[in-house]
Amino acid sequence: MSMPTTGGGGYHQNSVTVTLNNGATMEGMVTGLSAERPTFFLHSNRLDDETTSQEIAFSSVKMITFLKDASAKTQETFFPQSARLVTVRFMDGEMLRGVTQTYSGTRQGLFLVPTALEHVTRLFIPVSSIREVVSVKRLGEILTEQGVITPEKVEEAIRKQEALRNEPIGEILVKQRVITSQQLEQSLSIQQKRAGKKIGEILLEQNFINSAQLKVALNLQQEQRGKKIGQIMVDMGYVTFKMIGIALAIQYNVPFVDLSAQSVDPALRKFVTEELARRLTVVPLTLQENILTIAVTDPAEHGAEDELRVKTGLTIVVVVATPQDIARTTAKYYGA
Repeated sequence: MSMPTTGGGGYHQNSVTVTLNNGATMEGMVTGLSAERPTFFLHSNRLDDETTSQEIAFSSVKMITFLKDASAKTQETFFPQSARLVTVRFMDGEMLRGVTQTYSGTRQGLFLVPTALEHVTRLFIPVSSIREVVSVKRLGEILTEQGVITPEKVEEAIRKQEALRNEPIGEILVKQRVITSQQLEQSLSIQQKRAGKKIGEILLEQNFINSAQLKVALNLQQEQRGKKIGQIMVDMGYVTFKMIGIALAIQYNVPFVDLSAQSVDPALRKFVTEELARRLTVVPLTLQENILTIAVTDPAEHGAEDELRVKTGLTIVVVVATPQDIARTTAKYYGA
């Protein structure tokens, strides 16, 4: 059996489990994982099953799990240089951690090699089922790199964090007097502003676009100076704003958040007024201790972060959301 091509040619070697958004699961083999198609085909791998295949919409799928073949020889998993360790939160709240692994012919979502599922070779997660993506480096790793804290202290804080139901690890370290508030703020700033490759390269690495599309978009950007490459690709139909948001999250090591699945505390309006929210194009999400988390469209634009830090006296942490989500949430919480 051959691996599928962009045109959706052959079968995947591995059996798969398709998990739908409604919780139902189906097993078989897949074809048609194509960038050009909103659907794929699931074929039964049971000889006694008369059903030959079903066409399934990506929008109805939570994830596709590619299962290991127990009879096959053990093979080392290949990771491209662009591989990133990320945590994905699904729309239903479930979380999975894994390493991104691009795959030829598909840009409908992320391929991940999970860190804790031994029977699985990889997962495919459609963009539509992603609520949040958090890319590493984690705060603890940055503190360790700076020589502020030892790896042992980080592990101790992580255990404490689990006991406290995910209280921010930075706040735990401050409360335990392992680091100071100033060290925390400096490290959070480093965590947010570390950018790797350009957004077009990230989109290409994650297989959301192909090299020909990137070249066309870059050429068009030369003619439309001042227009962001991401907006150009959205206008051309190459990507969605959600794909851009996920790529920005990976690029800047900050979370991507789907605000349609996020509740916002109205009390935060006293820190971020309607005037500030609309002028800066931000949405306040949470306040824990002295850390205010806001949603922005682009972490590279630090004006909102800096102004809110001065006005509120709080440490500001940014997450990425789509422009549409920020506009809808602003209208909901501040009035149309």
